[in-house]
Amino acid sequence: GGPDCLLVGTNRDHRLPLEGGTAIPGTGCLVKAVETAAQREAFIIGKPNRYMFDCVVSEFNIDPARTIMVGDRLDTDILMGNSCGLTTLLTLTGVTTLDEVKGHQESDCPARQSLVPDYYVDSIADLLPALGD
Repeated sequence: GGPDCLLVGTNRDHRLPLEGGTAIPGTGCLVKAVETAAQREAFIIGKPNRYMFDCVVSEFNIDPARTIMVGDRLDTDILMGNSCGLTTLLTLTGVTTLDEVKGHQESDCPARQSLVPDYYVDSIADLLPALGD
């Protein structure tokens, strides 16, 4: 324990989508509760922090210019992909809507621009025809 003890969290996702448009609280809710009780901020090792990506790059010699990040959240998946120099592909099967993307795209705010994906698809299944080539 003590003030020098590192508090590590996996992610700050505040909600997780379920089928039918409903959602449940995500891990971020628990991280926030522990941070409040511990009176310190957690070091997040998952998205959008680049920590895990840097570990994978060092282990497997990944070239970010030849890598695509596919995800359904702007504030984790797409933000991490953009900050790591990856091409980004948003699937609209999660919590993100196309209207939300357009709002960020039209903004002059650099933080909002960092949430804009390079591409989007309605569903990951939309990629299946391209995988057959």
